[in-house]
Formats: sequence, structure tokens, C-alpha cells
Amino acid sequence: MKEIVDLLNRIMDVEWREEHEDALLHENLLCIKALSTTAKAMQYLDSIHKELFPKLLHLLFDPEKKGPSEFTTRNIITSILFTYIDSASPTERLIRAKSVLGLLRDPQPKEEERPLAFVLEMRQDRPYRVWNREVVSVTKEVFWIFLHNLNVIALPSTDKKGSSLYDSDSCISAPSNDHYSYMMRHFPQERPPVPAAPYVGGVEWDATNYLASHLDLLNAILACTPAAGARNALRGEMRISGWDRCMGGSLRLCKEKFYGSVHDGLRTWVAAAAEDGWDVKDVRYGPPPEVKSPPKKVGGGQKPKVELAPKIEMPKLDFGLPPAATAAAAKAGTDDDGWI
Repeated sequence: MKEIVDLLNRIMDVEWREEHEDALLHENLLCIKALSTTAKAMQYLDSIHKELFPKLLHLLFDPEKKGPSEFTTRNIITSILFTYIDSASPTERLIRAKSVLGLLRDPQPKEEERPLAFVLEMRQDRPYRVWNREVVSVTKEVFWIFLHNLNVIALPSTDKKGSSLYDSDSCISAPSNDHYSYMMRHFPQERPPVPAAPYVGGVEWDATNYLASHLDLLNAILACTPAAGARNALRGEMRISGWDRCMGGSLRLCKEKFYGSVHDGLRTWVAAAAEDGWDVKDVRYGPPPEVKSPPKKVGGGQKPKVELAPKIEMPKLDFGLPPAATAAAAKAGTDDDGWI
């Protein structure tokens, strides 16, 4: 694992990667993802995550767009972050989710670039705009699949809402706590493999799988947040950063039959938010249309005010001649019309 991570660091240090280096980056990330399923490799990854994860996220959020362009490669990065949380014990998940969430916040500007204190007080903090911008940019790249505006994200049925996955044999040793039962109910689950179909494998398929990985990461972090108040506070920050509008206004519009992973992530988010009492209307049905101010109408019996055309007064030209000379020339009736 150490050798593979060292190779990854050498690849990321290359400022302008060529095609074969991007292919090597893809294969290297696949190796890390595969090794992350083992306990020893995950233990090593946990020891270096504070140095490695910011570099991986920089590949996704780089403003100069020097990261990998392929959705499949970018998907591996978000999958590694999700696996880092998923592979931990229920108690350890809380710590890892908080650590990953801190890395996903917008980077703080340098001291010399930071605005004055009173300017910062007037601004509204939007801590996850960079993360949201990455998701929005993907929806713009494959905009033609987001056209089903009648889609509605379903709420979970009543009989499943109170059930807990701790009743299964695999979770017998989990602590008996309301938060842990909430975590296991709403933590993203592994999806079954999709059979071969004409729509599988295209750029739209890769893009929506990448979007679904972001939703899985978001849902995992929310499920691992201890209290309902803290979860709703985080949802409020996400809403201010544009996540609700992105989920309800863009992600909801793709066809569920073809891109079920996105709708699965949206259903998980809606179910968890509804249980916490959060308003899910904007995500389920889409955000309300922007209200435009109507044109001003003239009241009954009133005539619209007609503005007169502007008048331009011609200046009086005297050419700097003394008044006596001008009067004498006019009296004499000379042909030069006062020109001397």
C-alpha cells in the first residue's frame, strides 16, 4: 500500500499530465480502492488520510481544471472517501465522517487575500460552494438527460421508517442507541449490479454514477452526524451552498429507469431528512420558480405621461468681433456679411 501511495504522489506532482499519465493515475487509484477493502491497508490509509485526502480532493476541485477529466477516474476518488467511512465500526464512523466533512469545506483564503472583518460579517457563509460547484458542473456537461420535470422523489413507507438494520445478524454487536439505529437505517447501502443494457457504459452513465457517488458521500456524512439538530444545521449549510437546488432542480430530472443510482441517493437523502423534520419539498418536487416583478400598469382613467422630446438650443456665435465693428459692417451693407 505504501508503494502505491508513493507512486500516486509522484503522479500528482506532475503539473501537466499527458494521456498515459492519466491512465496510470486511473489504474493507481483503482489499486488503492481495491486494497482499501483489507484491514491492514485501511489502517495505513487512516494514518495518512490527512495528507492524502486533501491532494485527492484538489484533483476534483482544482480551479485550473488540472485534475482527471474522465468521470470514471473522478468517481474512484469519491469512492475511496466513502469506503474510508464505510469500512469503519459504527463508533469510528462518527470520527471519520467529521474528518472528511472538514476536508470538503471551502478552503480558507490566505491572510493577505481575506476581506476585512466588517465585510466578512455582512457576507453569508456558504461553506460547501466548491463541492456543490463540482456537482453542478457535471450536470451542465450532460445537461440533455435532465429533462423529466414531473419526477417526484418518493418518501419511504411507514412500515419501513421505524425498522432498524440492527435487527439483522450482521449488526448484532452494534450498540443499542437511537443514533446508531438512525445511522444504519440511512447509511447508503451497496447497490446490486446492473445488467447490460444499451444505456450502460456511455458518458451519461459514467456521469450519473459519479453524481451518485457524491450523494452517497453526502448521505454517509449526514447519517454519521450524531444529533438531529446537528444534522439539520448541516443541511442548512448545504442548502445555503446550493445543494437543495441542485438536487431538486437538476438531479431529480434524470430518468429513474436509466439512472437509478441518482434516484436511490435522492431517496436516501429525503428519507433521512424527513425523519429529522427537515423540509424536503424542494428536493422532492423541485425548487419553486423565481418570481419576477410584473410590469407596472397604469391605473384606470390615467393617461400615461408623455415626455417631450429634448430641445437643443443653438449657441449664438459672435466670432469674437467687437460690437461696434459688427454694427458698422451691417449698416454699410457690405458683401462680406461682417467678415473682416
